[in-house]
Formats: sequence, structure tokens, C-alpha cells
Amino acid sequence: MYEYRDLLPVLVLIGVGAAFDILSGRVSEAPRWMQENGLQWLHRLLSEPRRLWRRYLVGGSKFVWWVLQEEIFHRTKK
Repeated sequence: MYEYRDLLPVLVLIGVGAAFDILSGRVSEAPRWMQENGLQWLHRLLSEPRRLWRRYLVGGSKFVWWVLQEEIFHRTKK
């Protein structure tokens, strides 16, 4: 969405993740215990590793790094 935001004639973009795939029955929903413990991402990764490994493992790691940098920067700035 971020990459194409300037090409789309809309004001708001909403990401729904796998919601449509789950509701349509294309992919299975994570077991209840995984849902309750925030592990839906792991269920999806194990279900579609070839498609999702880079998004979750590389992209997710970058996100965590950025959050940590932001926290460190704000703490030292205060």
C-alpha cells in the first residue's frame, strides 16, 4: 500500500491481512491457542513459508529494529 499510495485516487487505505482469505476459506484460521497468544503470524508462516518468509522474517526484523531505534532515541532525548 505504501509503495502504491500516490498512484491510487483514494484518501484512505486499509490493510486487512489474511482476513479475506480466511473468510473465503482459502486458508485456515490459526488454532485458538495461537490466536490467544498472538501467534497468527507463525501459523501463516508455517502454512505458506515460500510466500511469507521474507515478509515476516526480514521485514519483521527491520520493523523491530526501527521500533528499538525510536525507543532509544526518544529515551536519550528526554
